[in-house]
Amino acid sequence: MRHIQLAILFVIFSASLGRADIRVELSSAFLARGEKAVLEIRVSGNQVDRTPRVPEVKGLKIEAIGEGQPLLMPGRSIEFSYHYLLASYEVGVHEIPPIEVLVHGEVKRSESIFVEIFDPSDLVWSQAESQPLELSETVRYASMFAIPKKKMFENQTFASELKIYVPKSLASAVIDWGVPEFEREGLAVWRYEPSKQPGEVNLLGQPYVSLAYKTTMSAMNFGEVQMGPATVRLTHGKTIFNRFAQRIQMQTTLDIAKTRFEILPLPKGAPEGFDNAVGQFRMETAIKETEVREGEPISLDVIVSGAGNLDNLRSPQIIDQKGWKIYDATAKTRGEERRELNGQVVFSQFIRPLEMKNGIPPYRLVFFDPEEEIYKTVTSEFIPLKMIKALPAEKKRDEAKLENAPVPAERMSDILGLLNEKQVFYEPPPEIPFWMLHYIGGAMSLYLLFRAFWRRYGHKWESNETKRSFQKEFKLMEKRLPDQELEFLKVVGSFIEKWRLDEKNQEVSSLIQQRDQLCYQPQKTSKILSKKQRSHILDIVRKTSIFSIFCTLFTLSIISSDAKETGAEAHQAYQEAQFEKAAKIWLESSSYEKISPDVLYNIGNAAYRMGEPGQAALYYRRSISRDFNHQEAQQNLRFIEKKYGSITIVRPKYQDFIAQISHAAWKMILFSGLWVLTLSLLTFAATRSISRWRAWAIAGLFLAPILLSFGALGLYYFPDDAHYAFVSKQAVVTTDKVVLHTDAARTSPEIIDTPPGSVVEVLRLSGTWAYVSLATKTRGWLPVSTIEMIIPHSPPKPPKVRKSKLEGGSA
Repeated sequence: MRHIQLAILFVIFSASLGRADIRVELSSAFLARGEKAVLEIRVSGNQVDRTPRVPEVKGLKIEAIGEGQPLLMPGRSIEFSYHYLLASYEVGVHEIPPIEVLVHGEVKRSESIFVEIFDPSDLVWSQAESQPLELSETVRYASMFAIPKKKMFENQTFASELKIYVPKSLASAVIDWGVPEFEREGLAVWRYEPSKQPGEVNLLGQPYVSLAYKTTMSAMNFGEVQMGPATVRLTHGKTIFNRFAQRIQMQTTLDIAKTRFEILPLPKGAPEGFDNAVGQFRMETAIKETEVREGEPISLDVIVSGAGNLDNLRSPQIIDQKGWKIYDATAKTRGEERRELNGQVVFSQFIRPLEMKNGIPPYRLVFFDPEEEIYKTVTSEFIPLKMIKALPAEKKRDEAKLENAPVPAERMSDILGLLNEKQVFYEPPPEIPFWMLHYIGGAMSLYLLFRAFWRRYGHKWESNETKRSFQKEFKLMEKRLPDQELEFLKVVGSFIEKWRLDEKNQEVSSLIQQRDQLCYQPQKTSKILSKKQRSHILDIVRKTSIFSIFCTLFTLSIISSDAKETGAEAHQAYQEAQFEKAAKIWLESSSYEKISPDVLYNIGNAAYRMGEPGQAALYYRRSISRDFNHQEAQQNLRFIEKKYGSITIVRPKYQDFIAQISHAAWKMILFSGLWVLTLSLLTFAATRSISRWRAWAIAGLFLAPILLSFGALGLYYFPDDAHYAFVSKQAVVTTDKVVLHTDAARTSPEIIDTPPGSVVEVLRLSGTWAYVSLATKTRGWLPVSTIEMIIPHSPPKPPKVRKSKLEGGSA
């Protein structure tokens, strides 16, 4: 078995040979004086020739505590991990220079990292009581939001940590550290993730354990911003002695005080081409083939790496665009590394030479370096090309084909592709009209009320002679009915015909047919009827003579109309990168009310390809408003909201489960419970004590509370966003660089940036301005031209590329 394991490891090691990536991580980059943290070096793909050595850093003490151990992660290449213990007693920022690692004789270098040592007096001390109260104990803890002590600028992304220090005795019993719940103002913040390695430190003469919740945040605008307050719920164990030793779980909620700090505006005088890139970046370009034919599209990648607002970067631009047709670049989505300050983003782009070229001009990226507080420009290298001149016939043939070169689908890895809509028109699923429930319930209630009223007062109006005559003849018929089948059927048939009972009733009709077939034949044969058969026939006559209730079900008919064959034309325009044309074809395929959710989803895709994420989010939401379970629209909407930091509504998971049943169905369940309860109570008043209908009424009294409870809970928690605002009042921010103002004027103070795709509730309109409320309960004024209603009041116009940014920006 040991040989087999070694063989498997050998195969894994062999498969992982190649490029070695080096990553250096700290369990916490913000340490109290004397606090111990873990420094980890990870080498993926290859085992190093010797244990990496961390350079000596003045003021830091670093010791190796673990050899490289192979880490097998599903779906990833093998990694080797090396651990070091780090501590310092000198307050300030310390830089750990790049670490060199020797892999197969080749030297690899990591990025430099920083660690900030702070005075423990900066911590905020608090006390918390554990639950349950009868076993509570007071926990004294310290906490803080760790923010870099340096100048920070708008649009800058920086690392931050939430530090918690609890007594070591409590930390050893912690089962779950919990997830922080926090508030913020003016900041876009990823969720805090706990560090894998807690630290240790002595505070106030007692041993404490520290845990760092790490994240990155971006300053959305300049001025004073706020982080916190926050809460963290710890779950820990405790042993109690109640005749026997018993281990129970306790919960302690820790409160972390808010912190406020200043964000500086970017300096004026930004160079041409600056597009809110803040950080320290490098850039390079990569191309697969350098030998191309004249007029042929060229695929290349622009790779930007470094530290900064990588998720908000826009594609660098080619310096000399003369003689080139430039298509929109697509950024490849980063994975979990989006939470990290360092990394890279890849922009895939197609360019097509309109004339003979000897190479691809350099690309340029202009960014602001917050460390040096200056604007910088980096350019890529000139890429030489070997271009083969096309023959005149080939050039003429290909000009029309390549005038709008299609974007290959495999390059569109950020959002899902188009849907081949089965129908252009929107056909809602057939449902029983809601009024039908009230119609049936009301009719039955009126009947029961009439029965109850007639039982008490009917004798005053009924014809006694008619009633006596009917009852007399029915009793006489019961007494003189013979046992012989033929005679019995003759008497019953004559009684039905005399009193004109409902012969359309299937049971009554079968009795008449049976009489006609058996009683009037030349050969008459008869048999003896049992007592049970006689009683059954009399029950039919009795029920039919009293009353008959017929319910007619209405069926909704779907009126289909011949839809214009627009799908193929729109898809072709989309594949040829004519996104505005495709969106217009889809939107004009029918009246807006009849357009299907799939078509609205495709319009959203076209808007995103135009570079209009706000309009894309709008049409994804319009698709979801017609089909809440449209998974593709929900997935693409989540992508846009994460990429652009949209301020949107956050729902718990259970609401998605509730939405599997439509809102109308939940309402039907609720009112069904009300009608079942009403009819059950009326049945007692309308029937006799021996009536078997009362058994159904008793069952209804048990069923009604269940239906009422389910219906009420389903409607209350249904994720129709009505708890935030009715969908008829919701709008989506469709333009870029939109800022919420304190008044309906561009010169009024700014409140918060509102990224494209954000959802707002329109409270009122004033001229060209709208007073809105964000999902975060922040209120202010936005230009009406920057938002569009999810449910339009008039036929919407197809999305278009905006030539110039609208007012309200903060940049």
